[in-house]
Amino acid sequence: MQIKYIDGPRLLKAIQAGINHVITRKDYLNKINVFPVPDGDTGTNMAFTLATISEETKSNNNKQVSKVADAVADASLNGARGNSGSILAQFFVGFADGIGSFRKLTPERFSKAINTAKNYSYDALSEPKEGTILSVISDWAYSVNNIYEKHDDFVTILDFAFEQAKESLRKTPEILAILKTAGVVDAGAQGFVDFLEGINHFIKQGEKDDVDTSTIAEPVDNFEVEMTDEFRYCIECLVAGDDIDRIKLKEQLMNLGSSIVLAGSKKKAKIHIHTNDPQAVFTLGHEYGTLSGEKADDMLKQQKDAHGSHEEIAIVVDSGCDLPEDFIDEFNIHMVPVRLNFGDEHHVDKVTITSEEFWHQLQTNSIHPQTSQPTQGDFRRQYQFLTGHYNNVISIHLPASVSGTMQSATLAARDAEDLPIELIDSQNGSIGIGLIALRAAEAVKSGKAKEDILKIIHQAVQNTTIYIGLETLDYVVKGGRLSANKKKIANLLQINPILSFAMNGINSIGKTFGSKNKAEKLVKFVSSKLPDGPYRVGLAHGNALELAENAEHHFESLGAEKVISTEIGPALGVHAGPQALVIAVQSLKDNLYE
Repeated sequence: MQIKYIDGPRLLKAIQAGINHVITRKDYLNKINVFPVPDGDTGTNMAFTLATISEETKSNNNKQVSKVADAVADASLNGARGNSGSILAQFFVGFADGIGSFRKLTPERFSKAINTAKNYSYDALSEPKEGTILSVISDWAYSVNNIYEKHDDFVTILDFAFEQAKESLRKTPEILAILKTAGVVDAGAQGFVDFLEGINHFIKQGEKDDVDTSTIAEPVDNFEVEMTDEFRYCIECLVAGDDIDRIKLKEQLMNLGSSIVLAGSKKKAKIHIHTNDPQAVFTLGHEYGTLSGEKADDMLKQQKDAHGSHEEIAIVVDSGCDLPEDFIDEFNIHMVPVRLNFGDEHHVDKVTITSEEFWHQLQTNSIHPQTSQPTQGDFRRQYQFLTGHYNNVISIHLPASVSGTMQSATLAARDAEDLPIELIDSQNGSIGIGLIALRAAEAVKSGKAKEDILKIIHQAVQNTTIYIGLETLDYVVKGGRLSANKKKIANLLQINPILSFAMNGINSIGKTFGSKNKAEKLVKFVSSKLPDGPYRVGLAHGNALELAENAEHHFESLGAEKVISTEIGPALGVHAGPQALVIAVQSLKDNLYE
């Protein structure tokens, strides 16, 4: 069979076939990922990028190849993740621009479009490196250009070019020393070859490549990888503007980090950068247009997951969980961040804004902040990454009665077919979720079976009660959780409501009286509610360290088994306000985890 031209439907089907093949290879690509950093997520990022294309173009039935290419390019920018994913997005943008307005592709037009895509791919990087996906793209484009004049059949052209791409992939360790040391080829380059293989199979066989996923986990010898934290965060965001000067933007990004990929056009640009100053990147991007899809991955944590030793069960929380950073690190708890914004100023909770900055802005910014739950895509990316490194996930989150976080996690978990995920509604918030997550992580670390761990967690949910005391009702009114009239009545009667989480939301479970020493009165109230037997106490404060320290000493003197203190995060802080004190009490009388 010969193919003399490619129209819109054929192009889309070929791309879909390539996408399918890469997705089946995701875990293997993660295993061999050592460049630019060994964070073990190249497969996850490429799969996410390509899956977005698949999802956003599945109903496209345009016969004009240029329209299909434009749709693929736009979807790739929306979904671009990671270094290789961002390069792929720019490849598709260049491919679409190279096609122009043609309805069909001849071999000559295809060759020119591929060459444009290659040039765009190189231009996207501040410091292009050979021995990567770029080399394979370049060699593949060169081979297409060399053969199309001799053959007018796409089957022959793509088959020949695919063999050249495989040879280019084989040479990547000879070009990049880090690959040779590790004994692997470049993961991004392998992903691109896998993409071509799926396309090649479709062009030759007329059907998508149904790869048996049980055969793709090719063995990778263990290799030593030096952990690096020169730049800790992998930052991405999408900028939409009217006339984005990508050359100038790329130059400015070079002052903020490394591994810069800037994909897109004058209307839409995708930023990818490794940096230690995530907020500076978002602030710069905002100067060029409207930001969306802000993402900040902790690469140091990803490196430990990919190449360090850990248990087989991962604990995931959202950043509505307040827990000291040293506990998060010690027990290897994974956190999906809540988003917040002061008007047009967007932040990723606990990554792009410090507690000090948050409390300062809360009290001085005329715009009251808004929070938004992690999206389904945020959870999907986290679960996809964990798939290659863990056997199970237990995901513990803000209650469905007060947040859409559980819904986002539930939808994402349905897509994670290769990873069993147990979702837990914490029926709690702040340090209350922190105590529950800590019990879960301790049980995992002790090597208990999954069934026993789940029993411990469900018991912890039932045994954990949170008490929220506010210094002022101003912020809970601003956040829309209390009416101004009820605030007036409470202030008039000098009533201080004590709030807690319940099945139907946040309710008052008690009150104290008087306008002074509100925190001390809250501590006294909670002290009267302490359970019999062993218990733990969690404290979270709204920029009120002295109040928390006094409470900590008090509960230690009463015999608490453990007292953990931290700051209230923005998820609750926007409503609780400064000087608020949150106390969580967790009974340990079940002794299930001992």
